Amino acid sequence: MIKEKYFENQTFKKEVCISSDLKGTSFSRVIFESCDLSQSLLLNAKLIGCKFLGCNLSLIKLEGARLQEVEFENCKLVGVNFSKVDPLFLSLKFKNCLIDLANFSDLQLKGTTFLNCQIREAHFSHTSLTEAVFTGSNLAGTTFHNCNLSKAVFTDALNYTIDPTTNVLKRARFSSPGVYSLLDHLGIIID
Repeated sequence: MIKEKYFENQTFKKEVCISSDLKGTSFSRVIFESCDLSQSLLLNAKLIGCKFLGCNLSLIKLEGARLQEVEFENCKLVGVNFSKVDPLFLSLKFKNCLIDLANFSDLQLKGTTFLNCQIREAHFSHTSLTEAVFTGSNLAGTTFHNCNLSKAVFTDALNYTIDPTTNVLKRARFSSPGVYSLLDHLGIIID
């Protein structure tokens, strides 16, 4: 059980902390393996250089949390509102994660990687995603509105719908046949 307020260079394995109050807790270079932190309160927490491997982080509350160089791999992050985190030093990486019903609005996510993730029904509004990488990700039902997607990479991504009239796509990379979805908003028919 996580009860202290400061942790450094530690590894937590198979911890079950459902609905835990971790407000204001600092984690520096901490590894979480196969932990369940779902519905926990990480309000104003500091996570610096942390890794989450195979964890359930669904419905965690992150208001005011500092997420610096935080990596998520094979994690479940359903219903997480990232838009309320501390924007200073924000740096995230996702690999093989389930990120359904998440909110990334109003964030600066330059260079953020979403490799081979399921990002369904997520919301990116007024989000800077320059040089972000969505390679191999399924973006079914995900909304991109007023986003800067310059130099973003969507190669081998699936099911995305991006309106090129409301998003900046300069030098963004797409692969065929998925790139044709950029024409959906124009109401044209491609034979």
